[in-house]
Amino acid sequence: MKKLALHWKILLGMLVGVLFALLLTNFDWGASFIGDWIKPFGTIFISSLKLIAIPLILAALIKGISDLKDISSLSKMGMRTISIYVVTTVIAVSIGLTVVSLIQPGKTINEDTRNELVEAYGDDADAKLQAAAAQKDAGPLQALIDLVPSNIVSAASSNRNMLQVIFFAVFFGISLILIPQEKAFRLIDKSFKPLLTKLITSFFAQTITDIGRHSLRGFLVVL
Repeated sequence: MKKLALHWKILLGMLVGVLFALLLTNFDWGASFIGDWIKPFGTIFISSLKLIAIPLILAALIKGISDLKDISSLSKMGMRTISIYVVTTVIAVSIGLTVVSLIQPGKTINEDTRNELVEAYGDDADAKLQAAAAQKDAGPLQALIDLVPSNIVSAASSNRNMLQVIFFAVFFGISLILIPQEKAFRLIDKSFKPLLTKLITSFFAQTITDIGRHSLRGFLVVL
């Protein structure tokens, strides 16, 4: 029997989540049931995404840079990457602002839910405002200073320090170019790269994605 493709599993999980949540909204206990027994699986799904983000970026960047075999070609790839990053960021932000302005999703949230969200995330929003205000008082090269981590373990402990992780990955990849090729090959292709690939393709993509999307979609419908 032919297995169902991953994208169909994702779409099916989203549909099942919506229908399941709509069904439970007809019961008084439906919202609390989804919040207590369904939403946690969606939270686990988001945490799993964050869990593999840094290892995946490290493996991909280190492997990609070490495959260049020549440092001179790194500058061309860097300029091309930065250009693509800037263009795609502008496009993504533009699409996001346009869709939010047209749909205005906040209007569909009832007053009780809005108050709960403000109470839950108000402190986090205030902290971000304070960080933005502090950034205005920083020097012109503060962004360059923040790019270089003083401790890679500390930088890798938070997804907010992704640029520091990328800096370390680039530095590590360049170092692999400078050492003998056979040693670099053993380190990358026979160690953590196959492990990460297996983790993502076998377990995460096929199992957690379906359950997590189903759970998150159901919780959003209840809101």
